[in-house]
Amino acid sequence: MLHTRLARGYMQKEQYATAKVELEKALRLEANHSDANYVMGLLMVKLDNIKDAEYYLERAVRSNKENSSAAHDFGMLLCQTGRELRSVDYFEIAASNPLFDRSVLSYMRAGECLAQINDDRAEAFLRKALSINPRLRPALYQLALIKKNSGQSLNARAYIERYLAITKPQPNALYLAYQIESSLKATDVAKSYRKRIMENFPGSKEADLLRKVQPSD
Repeated sequence: MLHTRLARGYMQKEQYATAKVELEKALRLEANHSDANYVMGLLMVKLDNIKDAEYYLERAVRSNKENSSAAHDFGMLLCQTGRELRSVDYFEIAASNPLFDRSVLSYMRAGECLAQINDDRAEAFLRKALSINPRLRPALYQLALIKKNSGQSLNARAYIERYLAITKPQPNALYLAYQIESSLKATDVAKSYRKRIMENFPGSKEADLLRKVQPSD
């Protein structure tokens, strides 16, 4: 544990080589020490060594299923490297621990990851996240997008309105709202979102897309 703590400190200072030496000492003393494997996995991610990062993170979880931080971060790594379905298993391990204070993020990340491959389970995970934190903005946005893409425009409107009510909207959210209102034939509301994009984010890709629809702008 001492070597692992020292390694964390060195990593914060970006002294990665020294951190690696401390972690190697820790793992020589106890190869299956969950936290040492977890921190080594994080170090490998920093060093862009994805293969070794996967090895250490998986071993951290296998050594201690209650290491929810390791499970969550391994889920993130799997999702980012195109293994979305497998990632969900680790997000669920993380979220199942009642002592894990980031379980809401594990549910949200599982939903976002599944949404990338249009898996029908994405919505259930996002709704679970919102049941814990109804103001979780990424979950609200993702659900609005899912509902819009599935043709459920009224439900999409409800989610995007909740999202816009609690944050300063960026052009992607305003454009999604524009698309939703356009699909509902709410022309005036759609125009108001369009105006906000054109006036507040004239250089955005969303503004460019709108100009292609109405080149006069």
